[in-house]
Amino acid sequence: ADMGADIIKIERTPHGDDTRRMIPPSVGDEAASFLMMNRNKRGLVLDLKTEGGRTILKRLAAKTDVLVENFGPGVIERLGFGYEDLKPDNPGLIYCSLSGFGRTGPYKDRRGFDLVAQAMSGIMSFTGAGPGGPPAKCGPPLSDITAGILAALGIVAAYAHRLKTGEGQWVETSLFEAAL
Repeated sequence: ADMGADIIKIERTPHGDDTRRMIPPSVGDEAASFLMMNRNKRGLVLDLKTEGGRTILKRLAAKTDVLVENFGPGVIERLGFGYEDLKPDNPGLIYCSLSGFGRTGPYKDRRGFDLVAQAMSGIMSFTGAGPGGPPAKCGPPLSDITAGILAALGIVAAYAHRLKTGEGQWVETSLFEAAL
């Protein structure tokens, strides 16, 4: 959005993005973290469990360049918005999935969070109090941030491919991959 892309962030009903409630710090009555992470984006609340919400998302997905999703394992497919569901109506769609552990491997069906990725990857073993001391979380959400960077790079690569071929692609990364 900072570079001019028209971004529509879909939020869940009834309370929206969790970062809306991460106070302090705040700017007026709004969470500073939400304002920072969502600046220059438009927002839309949809209930994808209703026909109306699904119809709106299907219409948006048919004409968008890039769709990014981070639902738990299997959820987006159950809702009917997996890559294979949307590709027929938009063959140039670049579809990006972010998950805790990726689509393959022994943890593919688990949800993931930054703290879990930091612990499982070993990051917490070298951010603690020192040799023999307990592990500690890295200050910033390192795997969240790095997964976002990897996703952005995958989207840019898929976009370059689409410019040459007209074909979209499905790209993915995970918090665990990013932490490793």
